[in-house]
Amino acid sequence: MTSNKIVVLGGTFNPLSKAHGELINFLVNYFDAYKGILLPTNLIFFHTWKHFNDKSILPTDLRLKIINEFIKRNKNIEVDLVEVEGKSLKTYNSLKYLKEKYIDKEILFAFGSEKVDELERWYRIEDILNNFKIILVRRNHDNLNKLFEKNEFLKKYRNSFILVDFKDNYQDISSTKIRECLNNKNEVALKELTYNYVIDILKEEGYL
Repeated sequence: MTSNKIVVLGGTFNPLSKAHGELINFLVNYFDAYKGILLPTNLIFFHTWKHFNDKSILPTDLRLKIINEFIKRNKNIEVDLVEVEGKSLKTYNSLKYLKEKYIDKEILFAFGSEKVDELERWYRIEDILNNFKIILVRRNHDNLNKLFEKNEFLKKYRNSFILVDFKDNYQDISSTKIRECLNNKNEVALKELTYNYVIDILKEEGYL
């Protein structure tokens, strides 16, 4: 029987990588979740938090086109545009919105261990940790237990986190590497980083 959990994976998806796709499916299966939700960020996030220049940002319509193609091929995965549409620009507000939308479900918010060092700067992070369970996914070959040992803030909220060890063969895949391949017109390397239909869309849009 499927649980009442919903797994939420936020991100820029700039563009969607194999790591994104395999991770959301893995987590939905791991937690026997009711569904998985991809939560793409607003363009403001690229500039104010990521400090991307415009050349590094794929158009929103293109990012969403790729996500929608992924969803067509993967059952129990949806996309929510609350941030893209500017109705929420903060993770806390987005999670609160999802909890109100799915009132009888438990919202689990997933992100990679590479984000641990920035957590204390998140808007209302203590409210997030007090009200939601966080799936902390191993990335960049991090030792998750050691991350908690050396970070007092994480120790304080240890019970808010569920540690998940993701597959080694997806550890080094990132959207940044995909964009590097696009800049270098390296289609062979792209096949290791994202799906063939994503590459086809990028070709159609003139990025390859």
